[in-house]
Amino acid sequence: MTNPILKEFWKWASMTPEEYAQGIHDKIIEDDFDHFVSLIAYAKEIINKNLLSVNDLDDLITIMALDHEAETVLEYIEKNSSNEQLEQIVSLGTVHLQPEARWQIAELIFRRKPQNDMNKLRFLAKDHDPYVKKRAQNCIDTLESTSFTEE
Repeated sequence: MTNPILKEFWKWASMTPEEYAQGIHDKIIEDDFDHFVSLIAYAKEIINKNLLSVNDLDDLITIMALDHEAETVLEYIEKNSSNEQLEQIVSLGTVHLQPEARWQIAELIFRRKPQNDMNKLRFLAKDHDPYVKKRAQNCIDTLESTSFTEE
């Protein structure tokens, strides 16, 4: 994590990213953070770059997790990421620390349908987090029923 605003968020929340990933975040309202809008703007800046570093990707996916209620970052990625960026985001996102990001990655796969989308969704459907499993399985079920009815 390289962004100072993201570091400030963790200080404000009085928790680490690891604690947040364990579900302790139920006690905070992320967008009450004074600089939350700046975090969202930073996520959009990352997508507007041509080349994404591993740090960029980690920051982007972490911010997406923090924005799990509004899904602003998810929607921005869906509409504005290149296919190459999408592949990078999905690749890191399926194994990211934050379950709030992983379920959104399942949704992103469902919406954009990158290469090997069903394999990626099946991977997420085996996630240790029950909500990630549920969201990924819902996407699989919808895609399979849609494919069946179109045939």
